[in-house]
Amino acid sequence: MKSAILFTALGLLCMCAFVALISFTSNRILDSNNSRALSKEVPIGSTYGTTLLLGIFSVTGKKYDERRRYIRDTYLATGDDRICKLEEFKIQAKEKFSQRRCKIAYTFVIGAGGSDRPNDHDDSEPLTLDIDQNGNADEKNDCVYLNIKENMEEGKSTTYMKLGASLSDEWGFDYISKIDDDSVLAIELLLQLMEDDLPPMPYNRRTYGGGIWASYAHHHMYAPGQFYFMSADLAHYVSNEITPEDRRKKMHWRHTEDADMGSFVFSNERPIKYINLNTQKIWAHPMKTEKEFRSAWASIGWKLPQYGVQFPFGPLCRTWLQGNGV
Repeated sequence: MKSAILFTALGLLCMCAFVALISFTSNRILDSNNSRALSKEVPIGSTYGTTLLLGIFSVTGKKYDERRRYIRDTYLATGDDRICKLEEFKIQAKEKFSQRRCKIAYTFVIGAGGSDRPNDHDDSEPLTLDIDQNGNADEKNDCVYLNIKENMEEGKSTTYMKLGASLSDEWGFDYISKIDDDSVLAIELLLQLMEDDLPPMPYNRRTYGGGIWASYAHHHMYAPGQFYFMSADLAHYVSNEITPEDRRKKMHWRHTEDADMGSFVFSNERPIKYINLNTQKIWAHPMKTEKEFRSAWASIGWKLPQYGVQFPFGPLCRTWLQGNGV
């Protein structure tokens, strides 16, 4: 009898505690003062999805003015409002998540500092400039001028990653990507990749991806510079946590932008999650002339994605056995 009374009392006590817990939790969720519940933060399961900064590497000069023109005319002119200029993305980022459409913000990336500036931004000078070294302004409102000496292999990419990490802190980019200006990109396939395989922060930590090649000298794989991307935390790591002096030590004897970037990424002591796009390539490269570029764009719907091998052992082994490669 006493045991029955004891179990009944314990049962009532547990029920009361459970009801109190539910009441407390509900009050927290419905509390109008709960700033997290009413903020613009994306809740888990939100349909807004992943965002990416697309940096199209370019150079000042008439030849590259023309190249930017036909890039704007092709894969940047799909009419899909999920891709926009960086400045438009910033405007939308001030709105509620339900009112935003743009997921890919693009900008042309140009080294605009004078001959006295370093190749890699390593001082307290501003990271970007309003005009390039020739006094040209951004009339199309879709270029960023990095405050470094223009270069291909010795610091432009890490300076851009520093900019990308800063923009992520301010505007919430999940990924920072880089593409060459002679690569033709299938925007629809990139958007599909983002939706299917690229989770937003913080579930994307230490993610790096693109095609796949390997460094014989440094014993790591890397994403070729035609197109690659990394999570915003990795962009911060390679550009801010590794000092410019340490980056120079990690470079290959023949400075190679993409292989060196792989060295920086894989110097991280934590595991790197690699997204291998060799099996589903979403860009065409190289398209050096306007005719080649427009022709590739016209046929992109049936030529991409391009399916390849997981890892190019054959070409790599031949190159290494011949004593070539980095």
